[in-house]
Amino acid sequence: MMTTLGVIVFYLIPSAVLAEVLRSVYLEYRGDRIPILLYHRLIARREVEAGRVPDHEPIYASYDDTFAAQMRHLRDRGYTTLSMGEFLDIRRGRVPLPNRPVVLTFDDGYASNHALAWPVLQGQGMKATIFVVPEPDAETVGLVRGIDGFLSEAQMRELDEGDVAIESHTLTHCVLADLKDDAARYELMESRRRLGEILARPVRHLAVPRSGHSFRVRRLARAAGYETVCCNAKGSSNGWSNLYALPRIVIERDTSVEDFARALQPGRAVVLRLVGNLKRIPALLFGSIRTQEIRQALLGSPLGGLLLTRRLVRVLAGAAVLYALGILLFTWFLVSH
Repeated sequence: MMTTLGVIVFYLIPSAVLAEVLRSVYLEYRGDRIPILLYHRLIARREVEAGRVPDHEPIYASYDDTFAAQMRHLRDRGYTTLSMGEFLDIRRGRVPLPNRPVVLTFDDGYASNHALAWPVLQGQGMKATIFVVPEPDAETVGLVRGIDGFLSEAQMRELDEGDVAIESHTLTHCVLADLKDDAARYELMESRRRLGEILARPVRHLAVPRSGHSFRVRRLARAAGYETVCCNAKGSSNGWSNLYALPRIVIERDTSVEDFARALQPGRAVVLRLVGNLKRIPALLFGSIRTQEIRQALLGSPLGGLLLTRRLVRVLAGAAVLYALGILLFTWFLVSH
């Protein structure tokens, strides 16, 4: 019995992990890869240092000066920023792949995107996409009360006319996978309708909030008229990526310019893809709402640092070394007996 368990733990599981590693390597080293970067809200460092704005969100916020430095890196290294519409045209073969393509996206539609991100994007002549929630629910509003707000209709129009496209993030920032078909369909179609009225153009792209993506949601989004869907999977997009399940690379608050530069490279993207897959396990086991509760509890505990990708990668690297040692010891045990 123990031998069978050991074979499963030390041979079968590592074989499955190795297969996923090889798959990730292939996907990230394809010549047609396009990283889609994910930001949320920005915070002014000077406001934090002056004590006027709390600074307790390590992942879904970025400092304004760090963001500006990251955008300068893209400019200086010759990256081409794409809108989601241009990304889709490339995927459909309508236009060729440009030099060093990258897509900049923001989720939720915070007012800081207009106040802090847009001036930087304008100054660098860069394009981006903001996935907006037209009617954020009470929980979403409460998370940033006194810290940030949400884009007004006038700001949405101004951004959309200035190379920062406004697209859908559902109507209320719900967990689509937890809703019944009718409710999920309403979230998808009503968001698209309202944003279409504000922008006076069709809304074609969607980012699914939280961990609300599923095969059913993918089908409903297609039926609602969306042409691409970004989900919570991590990694770069490529010609093999399903247009209704596009992965992205999250840029966290502590992502330095050096980390940012590495994240754009295939090797680092492989690691981010694998770590992202690991981070999705709690949502699969406990559901999105319970996972968010666990996350908030961890943030206030000594284990909160594990939510940061940089630290989690180090912990996993150490665990991998110990795991490899375990495989060697188990192999020695089988051979010696």
